[in-house]
Amino acid sequence: MAIKIQQKDQELFERCTGAQVNNDLARAQVFANECAEVRKIYHIVVSGQLALEQVIFKLDMALEFGEVMDYMKPIAGIVAETKERLHNVVPHIATELGEINTMLEDLNDEAGPVLDDTVAIQSTSEDAKKVLEESSVIAQERVSQTFPKLPELTLEHSSTSHEPSSTSHEPLPATAGETEVDRRVYEYIKTHQGNLHVSDAARIIGVPSDRVREALGRLESEGRVVVE
Repeated sequence: MAIKIQQKDQELFERCTGAQVNNDLARAQVFANECAEVRKIYHIVVSGQLALEQVIFKLDMALEFGEVMDYMKPIAGIVAETKERLHNVVPHIATELGEINTMLEDLNDEAGPVLDDTVAIQSTSEDAKKVLEESSVIAQERVSQTFPKLPELTLEHSSTSHEPSSTSHEPLPATAGETEVDRRVYEYIKTHQGNLHVSDAARIIGVPSDRVREALGRLESEGRVVVE
């Protein structure tokens, strides 16, 4: 799964850089956003892989030293949490982990309760939490090392620039809807190679500067632009 994700990211990254070469910043941003989503999935998969490697290690230790029940609670906690993390990414693996967790619980029931006091239960829960946190940190480091840095669309805010515009618009009425303002602001950014001069855009579009800034905020929240 991790290898497939890397291949998909490479494909999207090449499309992103190709769009940049062609000066199609809007399309480049779409591919950059897709890469970011793919890398989130990679992080989940790799952190799950690392957590399950810890489970294998703990089971090996239990078999070698005959202290199965001392390891059982943290192992069950790690498996259960990893199952939840992978549920929406690789559901078939999550299903198998659910079956494994049931087996672990049955083993615990057959052997009898060995962790009766609250302190011991909290301790094992903390052990499981620590393993998962460490796995997540290492997975994030692998993301940084494995994938190239994504390009960002640079938008410059300026109230002094009066560059000539390559796009001419009829001024919008004060009651113009947000969608139309957003569309024209986005079009302005595309035609200015990713730069936004607020006062110039406001003059061309025919709306106050604060409405341009509001539109920019909406575009950023939708992931259509990245503001630096």
